[in-house]
Amino acid sequence: MPPNEHFDKETDRTLRALDGLERAEPQPFFFTRVQVRLAQRQAAGLPAFRPAMLVASLGVVLLLNVSAVAVCQYRLTAQEQAQAAESFADEWGTDPATLDWEQP
Repeated sequence: MPPNEHFDKETDRTLRALDGLERAEPQPFFFTRVQVRLAQRQAAGLPAFRPAMLVASLGVVLLLNVSAVAVCQYRLTAQEQAQAAESFADEWGTDPATLDWEQP
């Protein structure tokens, strides 16, 4: 028996089994109870952002920014760092020696 034929037979058997099922109906007043719960939550004035979630979100954003700066600085070669320091010093009129990016 080819694989497609077996698949077709299983599909037909499954669909025939579904023919006798009735549609599920919710219990009486289900939608009314759901609407009441939603109204109670809105009336309670629950905050959209809990303080813990807000602090955690800000921490993740800060961590991502710091890691992005670290990766960019790591990728700069010493020559690129020197060129960047010189161009920055020229623009701001400072001494390039004071802009040493390398750590001792």
